[in-house]
Amino acid sequence: MKILQVCSASTLGGGEVHVLQLVEELRSRGHQVRVAGRTGSPVQPAFALPFRNGADLSSILRLRKIIREGAFDIVHAHVARDYPVAAAAMVGLPAPRLVITRQLIHRVKRHPLYCRVDGWIATTDQIARSLSHLTPRELRIIPNWVRSSAFRFRPQPAGRDPKILGLLGQVSPLKGHDDAIRMIRQLGSGFRLVFGGVGKEEYVTGLRARARDLPVEFAGFVDPAGFLERLDILILPSWEEPFGIVLLEAMAAGVNVIATNQGGPPEILDYGNAGILVAPRDPEGMAGAVRTLVSDSELALRLRTEARKRAVEVYDIKVVVPRVEDFYGNLLGS
Repeated sequence: MKILQVCSASTLGGGEVHVLQLVEELRSRGHQVRVAGRTGSPVQPAFALPFRNGADLSSILRLRKIIREGAFDIVHAHVARDYPVAAAAMVGLPAPRLVITRQLIHRVKRHPLYCRVDGWIATTDQIARSLSHLTPRELRIIPNWVRSSAFRFRPQPAGRDPKILGLLGQVSPLKGHDDAIRMIRQLGSGFRLVFGGVGKEEYVTGLRARARDLPVEFAGFVDPAGFLERLDILILPSWEEPFGIVLLEAMAAGVNVIATNQGGPPEILDYGNAGILVAPRDPEGMAGAVRTLVSDSELALRLRTEARKRAVEVYDIKVVVPRVEDFYGNLLGS
């Protein structure tokens, strides 16, 4: 297949890594894959467009020309801003099939151009339900993935004192960093908390002030595999997490996981069979879950083992990308 991936992201996050890995894996499976994005984008676009907004006429016309001249079979858009641009560019072009991946929980606003979308991919059941009002022609639930071979599985963590707890991702209020600080204050001695990731300077400065007298480390930008090697437990205290790729990485590495029960984590953790779920904005509940894992080594080992099994069998890139490929093929009628 000839496939055009469309992604206007200007910074590198989980969604952008998702696009890069999808391109690499599809190419390894024999497909011709190109990328349309912004100049200098981390998704390394072959075609650079301005992508000013969802109604950018210049981007629509240039993308339409790229699609027509490239004779693509599939056009696949990934960022909400790109949905109407890609759909408008496809109007009147009968041959390519337009696929849109939805990563966010919030409902997509209706748009007359979405009648041109041939297939939607939702990364969780909850996101799929948020698309039902669009009455999509085709809808497939296909999760994000992890390259599990990139993470060394540790069925038994190294004996550490203090126990190292980590939070990895964008440093922002909705990710629950303040709740994590309240949690570590309740846990007391014997625990250390490490934040991996970057955020707005003002917010990070405030967090540092609130954690001044606590065993909290701000590690900044980190390599996920190296960061997870340091941890006994990964926490994800987000108020609402659409998916949570970092959970897959921790599961592959054999790091116990505690996450909030909103958004994607319940599905990823098999509703508590591969990790512990707690309510959002509940530092007391998260502290209790930490104590449970530390005190019950049999439970901790069972959860780590099931998590690794699930990461490999359900979420590995070699398992998931063929599902994307199959969806493409179904839309093309082959």
